[in-house]
Amino acid sequence: MKPSHLLITAIFLVGFSVQSSAQKNRRPDPKYTNYFHDVEDAVETREVVVEFSNGVSRMDFLKFKARFINNTNDFLLIDPSQFKIIVDGVETRPKEKQFVLDPNDKASRTIDVKEGANFIVSQFDVELGGFKRIPFEGTSPDMEQFQLPATTNVIESGNFEVNLKQVKQETQQTWARFEIKYKGDGYAIIDPSRISVKTEGGDQYANMHRKSKSILLEKGDSKGIDVTVEIPAKVVDMQFAKLFVNWGGSMVETEAVPLDMDESVTFELNETLTAEKNR
Repeated sequence: MKPSHLLITAIFLVGFSVQSSAQKNRRPDPKYTNYFHDVEDAVETREVVVEFSNGVSRMDFLKFKARFINNTNDFLLIDPSQFKIIVDGVETRPKEKQFVLDPNDKASRTIDVKEGANFIVSQFDVELGGFKRIPFEGTSPDMEQFQLPATTNVIESGNFEVNLKQVKQETQQTWARFEIKYKGDGYAIIDPSRISVKTEGGDQYANMHRKSKSILLEKGDSKGIDVTVEIPAKVVDMQFAKLFVNWGGSMVETEAVPLDMDESVTFELNETLTAEKNR
């Protein structure tokens, strides 16, 4: 081979080696983002519907939106940290806090994963878990009537404590605010609509706050509730009358029941949107 040809070949090989080395050492763009198609079919069970959308990922994180719909008349306890996110066969879990979904309510959460894999992938799977149902059926304490004007501020029964915080008795209306505390190891549901007030003569009147939402309490939680009644003056002048608050099953102690959510979904890369967004 002629010296000139040897020189050209050497220059080519050196250039190729430098280019290859540069490509190997080039770091991926940390802002490059994958965009995924929304999951077409929601996960649907008798108790809950979960819809998945807005999946995106970069090298160091992956996230998506989950929308939860409670189909029951009970509370649902949802713990997204029990979801399994599977990327290229590597399983990880999001660090999300559990939350309560009220009866027949809906809520959305962004599920965010920042550990466990290189998240620039063409697809990833989500396996569901961490769903519990908290039913209204349970045990009601044998709570005694609360007399107004008060002879004591606190009454107790079982794992419940009722504390009178404020009261106002007028001729045709009485209003009282109570704080209810739960001290058990399960859950308590408070339904103010079941509370009523009885006169010394035996007439009974419903709490006017009958549209109040039910309240869920965990161990050590307390919550204030209002009791308001209106009674015609011809029946009794409540400024001077004795009244008795009946709890009527407004307090229930119950347990969370795990739901079988053996379901999974797959997010697929939206190549067109990804290309457009990364121009």
